Amino acid sequence: MGIIFKGADRFLHNFGGNNTILGINSGNFTMTGIQNTAVGSNSLYSNSTGTTNTALGLSSLYFNTTGNQNSAFGHQSLYSNTTGVRNSALGYQALFNSTSGNNNTASGHLSMYFNTIGSGNSAQSYYSLFSNTTGDFNTAMGYQSLNSNTTGCQNTALGYSSGSLITVGSNLTVIGNNAQPTSGVANNQITLGNNAVTSLRCNVQTITSLSDIRDKKNIKDLTLGLDFLMKIKPRLFNWDKREWYENNISDGTKLQEIPTAGFIAQELDEVQTNENAEWLNLVLKDNPEKIEASYGNLLPVMVKAMQELKTENDMLKDRLSKFEQIVNELASDKKTSLSLINCNKPILKEGQK
Repeated sequence: MGIIFKGADRFLHNFGGNNTILGINSGNFTMTGIQNTAVGSNSLYSNSTGTTNTALGLSSLYFNTTGNQNSAFGHQSLYSNTTGVRNSALGYQALFNSTSGNNNTASGHLSMYFNTIGSGNSAQSYYSLFSNTTGDFNTAMGYQSLNSNTTGCQNTALGYSSGSLITVGSNLTVIGNNAQPTSGVANNQITLGNNAVTSLRCNVQTITSLSDIRDKKNIKDLTLGLDFLMKIKPRLFNWDKREWYENNISDGTKLQEIPTAGFIAQELDEVQTNENAEWLNLVLKDNPEKIEASYGNLLPVMVKAMQELKTENDMLKDRLSKFEQIVNELASDKKTSLSLINCNKPILKEGQK
């Protein structure tokens, strides 16, 4: 039967084997589950057939009935779990509302507090994944990381308040202090650092991307080149970001003194739209209030433009070579003619005209 300490008269019957129960109303209902450990008042209060659960703390795993292999450490941790399995909660009210979610790990005060059926999530630190309800396979590490995520899936956040804007967006990776995607509903993005980062450092200068010909179809020569580039306007400007101001309206008082070279996203968008080339994806418009540019997508166009210039230069060199050849031939012919004229001219004796 294991070790059983009845903490109150309401304790009913425990028919399971190898259970350890210590605390008022812990393991309170008839329990046939085996190898459970309940320490603390009301811990594993509702358990019936659940097995190999560990509850340590007031009302931890309170509503668990048939869930197995759960571990709850802390006041009301995994409080609402009923059928969920293989969950681990460490901290005050960690995984408090989770009922049937599986394979979750929550470590920290109020971590994954609102999770209900979300599974495969990992939250480390205070308030991390706090609002998650049904989102699956998210990883949050850092104070308040992914704290607004509700149904988003497969998100990864590392750092203080990282990904705190994400609500329903999925497959987002944000790394660094307060690192955020373009918006809370964006998908399939990676963000490194916040808006204060000024350098992206690495031992290599390029990012390797997928380019295998076996994964590409309808391969054709690019038609966009020099003409397209001539319509793009490189600019010199000073940053005066709206997010630097409390009312989100820049007034020039925080204008950055050192200028920066680059492009204007709206101007890039206008060019690619007019040229029916929006497929270039020079502009990211997931968040209309914060349009971003992808300068790197211009590289194929730049290469095409250089090839066109090389072809034009070769043609000009060929024409110049032919022109020089003609000039030389004409000069040679003129010299020959002059020589013949001189040869046919009679030799005059002295005094003759």
